Amino acid sequence: MSTKRMLSALMPFPAIPALPRDCEDREPAFDVIRRIADHPEHGSTSKTFRVAFRSNDGSVGCRDAATHWIHWYPAKMFYRIPREILRSLRRMKNATVLDPFCGSGTVLLESVLSGQNAIGADVNPLARLISQVKVNPLDPEHVERHLPGIVRRARTNTTPHIREDLRYWFKPGVIRTLALLRDSIFRIRHAACRDFYLVTLSSIVRSVSWADPSIAPPVKLSAERLHRANERYRRDLVKAQNVRAQDVYDSFTEAVSQNLHRLAELSNAPGRGNAIVLPEGVEAACTGLPAGSVDLVLTSPPYCGAQKYVRSLRLEMLLLGEDLASIADADRKTLGSERISIRNAHSRLHTLCAEADRLILSISIKNITRAVMLAEYIRYLQRFAFECRRVLRPGGVAFVTFGTSTIAGCTVDFAQLFASISVAAGLQHIATLIDRIPSRGLLTRRHNSAGTIDDEQVVWLKR
Repeated sequence: MSTKRMLSALMPFPAIPALPRDCEDREPAFDVIRRIADHPEHGSTSKTFRVAFRSNDGSVGCRDAATHWIHWYPAKMFYRIPREILRSLRRMKNATVLDPFCGSGTVLLESVLSGQNAIGADVNPLARLISQVKVNPLDPEHVERHLPGIVRRARTNTTPHIREDLRYWFKPGVIRTLALLRDSIFRIRHAACRDFYLVTLSSIVRSVSWADPSIAPPVKLSAERLHRANERYRRDLVKAQNVRAQDVYDSFTEAVSQNLHRLAELSNAPGRGNAIVLPEGVEAACTGLPAGSVDLVLTSPPYCGAQKYVRSLRLEMLLLGEDLASIADADRKTLGSERISIRNAHSRLHTLCAEADRLILSISIKNITRAVMLAEYIRYLQRFAFECRRVLRPGGVAFVTFGTSTIAGCTVDFAQLFASISVAAGLQHIATLIDRIPSRGLLTRRHNSAGTIDDEQVVWLKR
């Protein structure tokens, strides 16, 4: 497509009206999706629908279902979004679902539980590991047989390998015990069982560290802050001060027990589908999948500059053996990362999306770094939209979740931008489903160039 035709295709949609905070007029997302899917001719000309992915009374159901809570993850997708979408598309049977920004595997697990087959990809190696373990229905009894040997080897070994850059974050006996358990787990020959125990060990790392549990990126608890700290901070510091080596063993065995129960629930789920996680090197904009091989793309790209996904998992990644170079590389490759260069910045501010370029220009006047970050984010979304069109079968659909962000004082409606971008890529914009994030929203306010994300907007597209 020529530049002129591309710009012509990117005329902005009418602005989505601001939603009232109480959102009393929201409909259950399930009902809206089913109605539009079954009767597309009855769709709204505005293409925007206020929906609720939660129950009518605002409840969210059991979050700790199957293996969803096998490991924590920053800014994890709300599980009811993929669940309600998959439930509402009743014509889908034995479908192939792709989540190319799979994170910790929420979409993959919901797809498997609904009887579909799923494919995931992510640039974060720990995310890929968590996702693969989360959807692998191992025999819990077989997995549990490894536990006594893990603990025995850890207690009898005397020479664990401890990274110097981890000592800052743990008491000496704590990091030594974590390293002993890790080295013992690596001696398990059964790869899937080994991965299960590595993920389980990783899941307790933050709870036995000096890192403040209320902040996703590691920030060390400090006695020097006590004079101005709240009661929660005081409790967290006292807990970190009192962690012993035996507490690490106790936390690990308790986490194993809980994850085995979760694994049993997955293994006993009727009519399960299958899932795979694609290897390192696969990206959302270049999946390598055959053309027309996917029925549904269901995903949520990282919010632009909103979360430090890789940095938040840095302690876990270091303990499991990732080196600093690979962690930095994953951080750079994460969509929306702040780890960018501003060399030749002004030559990198164009995206071939007129609507986006106007925003980027306004932001560049205030903060050139954030402008470059946004431009690179939009260019990647353009490549991703073309990849969606390529891998989707004719008639296949995509549901892509975004949040409306504030960047350097400018409101950026990523859902509206992506709808425009996708139309230019040859996809049909069916609807945008808007749901309010309850409570305080997704907190992204770390400095004056970011703000909170109050609403989730799901862009519904069709091939």
